[in-house]
Amino acid sequence: MNAPKSYLHFDGSQSYIEIPDSSDFSLTTTGSLTVSAWIRPEVLIFPTAEKGFVHWMGKGEAGKQEWVFRMYSQDNNVGRDNRISFYVFNPEGGEGIGSYYQDPNNPVQAGVWLHAVGAADTERTYIYINGAPIDTDVYAGQIQPQHGTAPLRIGTRDLKSFFEGEIREVRIWNRKLADEEVAALFASVSVPQDGLVGEYLLTQDVAPDTAEAHNGVIYGANWIPQGN
Repeated sequence: MNAPKSYLHFDGSQSYIEIPDSSDFSLTTTGSLTVSAWIRPEVLIFPTAEKGFVHWMGKGEAGKQEWVFRMYSQDNNVGRDNRISFYVFNPEGGEGIGSYYQDPNNPVQAGVWLHAVGAADTERTYIYINGAPIDTDVYAGQIQPQHGTAPLRIGTRDLKSFFEGEIREVRIWNRKLADEEVAALFASVSVPQDGLVGEYLLTQDVAPDTAEAHNGVIYGANWIPQGN
C-alpha cells in the first residue's frame, strides 16, 4: 500500500469542493457506479446538524438526493461509532439504504489514512475498506434512484455537515468495479480506465478532473504539498 503524501485539508467548517452536476455521476445513467477516495479524519467526535454523522462526499440536495458517503461520530447515540456508510436514496431523501464498515476490533482511527470504495448496481450497494469487500445490501424494490441536478461535492454533500481531515484521489466510474480491481486500486497496482468518468487527485490547490474534464472549484480547503 502506498498512502498518499499530498492532499487537500478540510477544516470541518465550510471547506469543500464543488463539481457541477453531470449524468456521469449518477447511478441511473448506466445502472452502476463506483466511487473511491482516500480519507484521513482528524477527529472522531464532531459537531453536526445531521443526527450524529457528517456527509464527507456525495451528490444530493433537497428533493434531488442520489448517493452519499457518511461517517458517524464516535459519540452518536445509535451504536454506530465512527461507522462509514455508502447510501443511495430516492430523490426526496429519507433514510436511504446502503452498506457500511464498523469493526470494533479495527476501528477507524484519527490521523490514519483509509481507502473507502462505495458502489451500487441495479439491486445492491457495496462498500470496500482498504481493498477488502466489507458489506453488501439489497435496495431494489425499496429505493428508486434518479438523476438529479445537485452538484457533486467533496468534503460535504449538501452544506449541512463538513468533514474535518484530509482527502485525496477521488475517482468515479460508471460501472461496478470487480473485487480484484478494488484490491489493485488500494495497493496502487493499477487504476482501472474503463468507465472512469471523474478523477480528482487533489495533489494541487486546484481540482481538475483528469478523466473527463468535470472540473471542480475548491472552497476553503487547503493543499498540503508532498512531504508535509
